[in-house]
Amino acid sequence: MDSFGSCLPFSTSAPHVAPTDDRGFPKLEEYPPGYPRFAALISAHDPFLVCRRFGQLRARLLLLKQDKLAMLETRLELIDRNESCPLFLGKSRCDRNADRIALLSEIERSLEDYDQFTGRAHKMLSYEIAHRRDVRSLQNWIDGTGCLAREETEFLLRRHELVTLAPAGDNAVVQLENWVEDRLIRFYRGFRGTRFQSLSDDANVYLYRSALVRRVSQTLLIIMVTTLLLMPVVICNIISALSLRIVVVMACTISYLLILSGLTKSRTTELILAGATYATVLIVFVSGTSGF
Repeated sequence: MDSFGSCLPFSTSAPHVAPTDDRGFPKLEEYPPGYPRFAALISAHDPFLVCRRFGQLRARLLLLKQDKLAMLETRLELIDRNESCPLFLGKSRCDRNADRIALLSEIERSLEDYDQFTGRAHKMLSYEIAHRRDVRSLQNWIDGTGCLAREETEFLLRRHELVTLAPAGDNAVVQLENWVEDRLIRFYRGFRGTRFQSLSDDANVYLYRSALVRRVSQTLLIIMVTTLLLMPVVICNIISALSLRIVVVMACTISYLLILSGLTKSRTTELILAGATYATVLIVFVSGTSGF
């Protein structure tokens, strides 16, 4: 069994939902079946607001708009080369070439359209990729309720171009909270009790407030960070050989960077800076305790 939105396999007859909090939504069953109920479900959990970015269609339109501007550019160059009055090219206020004036107006409109399109495309491509657990949760809910036409929900199968409109959160915290939520649902039956108020009367649909999940996740995160920072110090205190201490520093720095890059979306320069700072602190400790 898993929560709606988790990464573990689902039963097709038991979709589950796990929004971050209970914000006073009515029961899902109070909405008519179909899009009204599906929209209520999506609005209960921001990451469920997923949509296609239509990358191929955007690329196709971009190529067409780009080619149109290229042709207009070629036409303008041709008009300039065939200009019979050089004065028109050197003083735009005196330009009486109607073809050039009309063409420049068309170029301006096309450029404006091109700029708006590229700006919208850039904004769409900047959205976060939808998490697999959220997409799978929506698919399970649809399969379990059968209240939407299959052909109108096929967009969920195109996972490679699904994005979420929800603001990007702390990737490490989100992953940890998802893991904690999965474990609580699997091993702690009290987690499914009425004190975690559900927004659905369906026994297989769970919409929890995440206070417990958040507290457990924060505790685990603090323990993990403390362990990462202090474990090499403890090991180096036990080991007296300088060469072994250096090996410990190298191993711990590599482990630190691997975990950091896996849990967060850090840039290369940020990883280098974090690794350098971490290694420097450990080297200072080693040198201060061994005369290195």
